Amino acid sequence: MNYEFYADVFFLTNVYLDFLAVYIVSEILQQKKRLLRYLFCCALSSFAGILLFLQIENYDVYLICIHFIVNPGMMFACYFPAEGKIYIKAFCLMYFVILMLGGSVQWMYVTIAGRHYYELCLFLTAVPVIVFLYILRRKRQNVQCFCQVTIVHNNRTVKLWALYDTGNRLIDPYRKEPVHIVAKEIYGSLSQDAQIPTRLIPFSSVGCQNGMLSAFTVERICIQWKEAEMEIAPAVLAAAEDTLFQNRAYQMILHGSVSEKMELVKGKEERICT
Repeated sequence: MNYEFYADVFFLTNVYLDFLAVYIVSEILQQKKRLLRYLFCCALSSFAGILLFLQIENYDVYLICIHFIVNPGMMFACYFPAEGKIYIKAFCLMYFVILMLGGSVQWMYVTIAGRHYYELCLFLTAVPVIVFLYILRRKRQNVQCFCQVTIVHNNRTVKLWALYDTGNRLIDPYRKEPVHIVAKEIYGSLSQDAQIPTRLIPFSSVGCQNGMLSAFTVERICIQWKEAEMEIAPAVLAAAEDTLFQNRAYQMILHGSVSEKMELVKGKEERICT
């Protein structure tokens, strides 16, 4: 049996499906990069696939090159830089998504369209992707609470977005106060003129059972959350590696006790209004 190879169809199909898969995985793992970067990497991967297909006569060798060289290279280029475990998760998720997308195209083309309108069937695979991303983002909005925080210290003001995390129960053993985690660059922006005194506090988390964080005290932080405002003065901050906040929409992780304090503030405001 002879097959006709259409390089343009092969290229466009692979670029389209790879782009959808890479974008879905980036949303799931929260490793967002530029869309043009994804598109370029997918196009380069598809072009490499065409060259290998035309040059390698042994189909098994071709598959080995695609699955163990081209696709991992595309994934690495899309998400670099990232932690090692991110690449492993991305590799597994990407293959699962591509399998689902490719299967859905084939099912629609053969079963529903009767081997007609291949381009339409290919285009319609974006519909479940859009629905999935919409549900995923709505779910994250309900689970994750973001708020705007203003840090004031030494006549310097830094505004940033923070994530409220119920799992953050870190307490300063010296001051017995809750600790909020910020990126190291925040510490640098607050201590440009004069160094802020720091101290080391122990912490334990997944992947690091016995770690130490550099903590410092600022004059105050102002939190705006759910139409309420709260001020913590003084406030203890701990500087974490910037990689913790890489490609994130926030640069600070608030202590779990913030929610309880904020509810008290909102209750007082409601009583004053009534």
